[in-house]
Amino acid sequence: MKNRILILLLALMPLSMAAQSYTVYSVVGTARWYNGKAMVPLKARKVVSAQTKLQIGEESAVTVIDEKNAKMYSFTSSGTNTVADLIKDLKGNAKSLSKQYLSYVVKQLFSDDSEKMSHPNTYMQATATAYRSSSNDSLLLNQLGHHLALVGSSAGKTVESMLIDPAAPVSTDYDIQFELIDCTTGMPLEEHIAPNTSCYLRVTNQTSELLYMNLLDIDRQGNKYLVLPMDAAATCAHLLVPAMSTVSFKKEPFVFGDEPSEETLLLMAVREPVDFSIVMDNIKTGGQSTMRVGLNRRFYQVK
Repeated sequence: MKNRILILLLALMPLSMAAQSYTVYSVVGTARWYNGKAMVPLKARKVVSAQTKLQIGEESAVTVIDEKNAKMYSFTSSGTNTVADLIKDLKGNAKSLSKQYLSYVVKQLFSDDSEKMSHPNTYMQATATAYRSSSNDSLLLNQLGHHLALVGSSAGKTVESMLIDPAAPVSTDYDIQFELIDCTTGMPLEEHIAPNTSCYLRVTNQTSELLYMNLLDIDRQGNKYLVLPMDAAATCAHLLVPAMSTVSFKKEPFVFGDEPSEETLLLMAVREPVDFSIVMDNIKTGGQSTMRVGLNRRFYQVK
């Protein structure tokens, strides 16, 4: 009798795996799924099964949510694989979600505001939610001010003036790196850039954490530009970079101007969604916050 029960359980296991469903949370880069014999672009909100075949491009990432088990999986292996195989290759490396955070993620994912994108050129505060409150945004500013402050010599200086000063050190809580990739040549840009050069952001997350990232551009006159757009719901799903991976934001290219300029670019990374557009406001110096923030800075000259 016991043997019959064991055989029955083993027979049902593939069925239970096939019945498992996952909701696509984020697609950064290029990814498609097999709908019969046709290949269809993969987008957030799509519900896939364990047997769904995904084709993930180079330097791309797909993140899915397992609502039943409150898990988040991120796939970065290029090529064609089933969801089940991609999860198996992760060898248990998944982000566990609290019920509160899972509820927030799903609610925001299916919000109409999650598809409304904008590049803010002035300060924009997103509506606070039950989970991602405006206090998180303030913590980001506090930690930026802490990391960019020169100990003993920052009196009378703004954070922005220190940010564009190559002599001012920048500390970080996470090991993150970035490059600007020329859209025409596919090669990383050097310090000196020709006018009207179009490029996109390539980010490397060298930590064991899934991180949300954005890039701030500030020139010598203090003008700011947030390179990657923000969604109105501030889910930041499209800004997620999986652990130990390199991702390219090819769908969000930007162009340098035709006038000579000196540009400072600052990559910012956090564990939880924040309204990155808060950095368009003045960044205040102050005490260290409880939020960990990853920073990486590079300087470019357009001439």
